[in-house]
Order: sequence, then structure tokens, then C-alpha cells
Amino acid sequence: MNEPLLSSLCTICRIDPPKYTCPRCSAQTCSLRCSKRHKLWASCNGIRDPTVFKPISEVATAAGIDHDYNFIHGIETRIQRSEKVLIEDLGIVEAKELERARMGINEQEFQQQHGEDRTKGEVQIARVLTEKKIRVIKAPKGMRRNMENTTSWAMKARCISWQVEWIRAPKGERTLYKALDKRSLGENFDTMFEEERRLNLSSREKAAEKKRKWEGNRPRGAKKPRLQETTMTAVSTLQNPKTGAWNVTPVYRELDGGHPKQPPPQRHRDYHFYLHRPLTPASYPKVLVPLDTDQTVSELLRNRDVMEFPTIHVLEEEPKNLPSTFMLEKHYLTACGEKPKLDTDTEMSGMGEDSDSSESSDSDEDSNESMEEGEVSE
Repeated sequence: MNEPLLSSLCTICRIDPPKYTCPRCSAQTCSLRCSKRHKLWASCNGIRDPTVFKPISEVATAAGIDHDYNFIHGIETRIQRSEKVLIEDLGIVEAKELERARMGINEQEFQQQHGEDRTKGEVQIARVLTEKKIRVIKAPKGMRRNMENTTSWAMKARCISWQVEWIRAPKGERTLYKALDKRSLGENFDTMFEEERRLNLSSREKAAEKKRKWEGNRPRGAKKPRLQETTMTAVSTLQNPKTGAWNVTPVYRELDGGHPKQPPPQRHRDYHFYLHRPLTPASYPKVLVPLDTDQTVSELLRNRDVMEFPTIHVLEEEPKNLPSTFMLEKHYLTACGEKPKLDTDTEMSGMGEDSDSSESSDSDEDSNESMEEGEVSE
């Protein structure tokens, strides 16, 4: 009886003829038990390596074509799975950004090729930023500050509705609240403060406040005439002494019972407001810029850099008595040897100019008085 050659038997047990071939190293085994032993002994994972060179005789077969197709299809599947995680699960990028990255073009070229253009609000915001020389530094997609930025264009008010990060002392509470650019910084803070107060009221306090308002409006509500919301007052018949023309322009007023709506209390008078300067060395304290509460946010940000949206610290301390964790911008510029940007109206520097102008006007008045008394000025 002829015995089979060892090379024709299982490479593990050397007993039975082989039935399986390892896709990675082509080792032949006879059973699942021997296949597992082979993987353990040879540290083989049993997965075919698609980068291994094979002669054309093995590639130009049905099995070779299947291997190539599965390899390419596996790459596409992994790419689609990764894109789904980035777009849907993590929200780091958008589908348009990935498509633009594959094409290797910038955003403007991509919009021109696809017939897309920026919305009207984006154009208006860009125009204001260019006019005020405000540089908005974008954070990476998916980062918290990028996702929190809801700065938009208010169509009715025709101005920017800034997303503002308010950090209030002494606990350092962080609040995100929109600031309309038609209002001053102090008015926006008062509106936010009043809205927070109303939201924090209990149901009993809300009912009591509603009752007080109803009782206050009750007397004037009984005498209120049944007219439209607006009415025309008596025509003004004043004559212009220079031109001799009569002013017949009708004046309209709202029938609110003679009691105008009271604005929210001016809470900002009790605090000092500072703009946080971004991108400063970590070895320095937080750099703050004193703000004038009578100006709008866009005016306060003129010639300045903003990380997505402005951060404003609301402190009780004056600029001279800031805590050690903060420092003024002028001290920071002196320490770094930098020069302040021109046309920056953020700091409350108008006081000195006003005083100088008042002094000069006083001196002019004094000189005029002296000339009236008969003195001759040289």
C-alpha cells in the first residue's frame, strides 16, 4: 500500500488530506481545529492581503476579479461610513465641505460651479464687518464655540443681531444672549437682565405681577375711547417765519392711555463692562478692554478681532481696581511692546478729548470777554 507524501497532507496534523487554504499565507489545513492551530502558531489573521503581488495568470481569473472588486468596494464602504460619522453623528463638517475638499477648490469657486450664492443676510453682515474693520476668527467646525455662534442679520431692524457671551461677576456665570445692533450695549444688557428675572419668577410671583399690571391699567382702560390704534391729532398751524410757509403736516400718536411703556430698569449702571481680547499668551492674565455702554456692539468692535462672537465681562470693579486675574489692554500692549490700532473707539477715551475741548472753549470765551472790555490781543 502506497503511503501519501507529507506535502500532500495537512500542514498541522499530517494525517488527513487538506480541505482549506489560508487566504493570507496559503497554508493548507484539513479542519477548523487545524486552521485555528495554524493561526495561533503562525500568528496569522487569515485575512487576504490585497497588496501582495500576484502573477497575471492568477489575477486574470474569476476569483482574481472578485478579489479586486471586493477590495475597491471595501474602500468605498469605509469612506462612506467615515463621512457619515463626521457629518451626521459628530457634526464636524458638512457634506458640501467634503465634496469641495475632494474637488480641491475654494468656497467661492464651489459656489460658482453649483450656482449657489450667499444669502442676503450674509452679504449684509460681511459689508458691516468690512466697514467697521472687524475680523471674525472662525473656530473649527464642530467645536463648541462654532456651534454656539448664532449671529445673524435682523431683517426688520436692518442690523446685525450679535451673539454675545456675557460673563458676570462674582460667580463668573456664563450667559449667551443676542444683542441687537440698533440698541446700545447697556440697553441690551438691561433687556437680558429683565428677561432672566421674568423667567426665574415662580407661578405665584407671575400671577401677582400680572394682577398688579391689570389693576394699574384698569382705571385708564375704562375711559379709553373705542378708536383705532392710531389717531390724528390737531393739525399744526405754525408758520415758518423765514419762508412764510404753513406747516400742515399731521402728527400721529398711539392711543395708549397717556401712559407710555416703561423701559426695563437700567441695571447696567451698577456694573462696568469689559471686552475680552482673544489670542493672547497664556502667561498673561485675561486682557480686558473697558467699554462704553452708550455705544452699539459693532462700534465697540471696530478694528478688533473676535473669536466667533464677542465675550463681555460684567464686573463690579472699576478699571483701576481690577482683580489680579485680569489686566487692561493698554498695560498688555506696553508689556508686549505693541502699538494700539488706530480709530479704535472701544475704550472710553472720549472723556479726555471732551475736557480738552471744554478747556479750549473756556479759554476762547475768556479771550472774547477780555476783548470786549477793551483790551487788544496780540
